Amino acid sequence: MTQNAQPVGSAATNYGIVAWIVYGVISGDGHWVVASLAALIVALAIVAHEHKYHATKILSCTAAAFFVFSLVTTIIVGPALFKNYNIFLTWLVFAVVTWITLLIGFPFTIQYAREQAPREIWNHPLFMRLNVILTVVFGLMFTINAGLGVIALRTGRLLSLGLLLPISLLIAAIVFSARYPKHYTQRFAPDWAAAQTPIAGPATD
Repeated sequence: MTQNAQPVGSAATNYGIVAWIVYGVISGDGHWVVASLAALIVALAIVAHEHKYHATKILSCTAAAFFVFSLVTTIIVGPALFKNYNIFLTWLVFAVVTWITLLIGFPFTIQYAREQAPREIWNHPLFMRLNVILTVVFGLMFTINAGLGVIALRTGRLLSLGLLLPISLLIAAIVFSARYPKHYTQRFAPDWAAAQTPIAGPATD
């Protein structure tokens, strides 16, 4: 991968976590409608910026759609659904979307990778295989975290199983997505580049 390839949409994409922080902080005070609305505004701003630069991400759209659903549902039937089950609903939504991208043959990490890789390797089988591996890692992480959310609700261990461990797994997946591509290209496709720029994984768009 070329080191001088600048990801067009990264300026907005890298702030995807902000929407979730806003959502978590405000909902933590019991203001679920305000939390959903504020997070939706942030998420839509990110999607709009990405769209402006023709770099709209699947996970950014997923986050925006989640906040729309959260806002509408909370207004219509109240906050009970998200108040009681948000700890695993979020991870479940991203798990489903991730596995769908694999099933349709378009692993979502390829959107990030193409912003950093020379165009001539975009359709290379090894490039696709790399992104399948990365997307599977994120899919497993999202799925495991959804499962941990269910266990946390059943056992009452909300801090350890519902927050700390899932966040640790998320960080591990992001670190893996940043480091593994260099190892992969050096082993399977050393001719792509002498130095590999890490393929930045999503920061929970």
